[in-house]
Amino acid sequence: MDASLVPSAGKPGTCRCGRRDFVRQCMATCLCGSAFRIAAQPLDGELPEGGLRRAKREFDALVGAARALDFRRRVAFINVAVNRRIEYVADPVSASGADVWSTPCETLARGAGDCEDFAITKFFLLLASGSPRRGVRLLYALYRRVDLQTAPMPHLVVVAQWPLVDPPVMDCINPMLIALSRRDDLQPVFSFDQSAIWQRVDAVPMSPERSGIRRWRTTLARTRQQLH
Repeated sequence: MDASLVPSAGKPGTCRCGRRDFVRQCMATCLCGSAFRIAAQPLDGELPEGGLRRAKREFDALVGAARALDFRRRVAFINVAVNRRIEYVADPVSASGADVWSTPCETLARGAGDCEDFAITKFFLLLASGSPRRGVRLLYALYRRVDLQTAPMPHLVVVAQWPLVDPPVMDCINPMLIALSRRDDLQPVFSFDQSAIWQRVDAVPMSPERSGIRRWRTTLARTRQQLH
């Protein structure tokens, strides 16, 4: 993600608005606008059907292997498997207007992507392998390396645990499964799944009118079609 995509609500600790307003501004800027931009390899042009079919077979094979494991080992397996298969590719300047979220098949077919691609692929692999739906969420956070005085960067990860209390983070930056409370480099803003949005990883979802993310719905529709 580009550093310029830091939510306009202000830097952590300096924002004058309330937590709920801050979350809503982040959602509007990052999810309904142009903040999340996937620029895997490449974005211009359609992926060949053969590549998507091969990616579907690869997805199914990973699901089969993960399904044989208990939840904790399944999370670890999927985290490692995706991190090894996908090369991290940052959004190129030429794709600044490409507001696209890749599906798992598109990401696996390209073999490359940025944090959103990693996270979305892990999310759907967990659900397809039988993980509790209420125990798997995508988490939008602000990432800052603790050893550097740098501005926070928008980042997307997966949190997975049941019950969802201080869940481990599935990340493409830090491959270790570390509890969210111990990730001092991440400032959670909001989490979401296929049906709702929560502040941070709270137990009570936000109001229903905030549960619809246009680009996320588009990705869900393409994912269902490709994984059918």
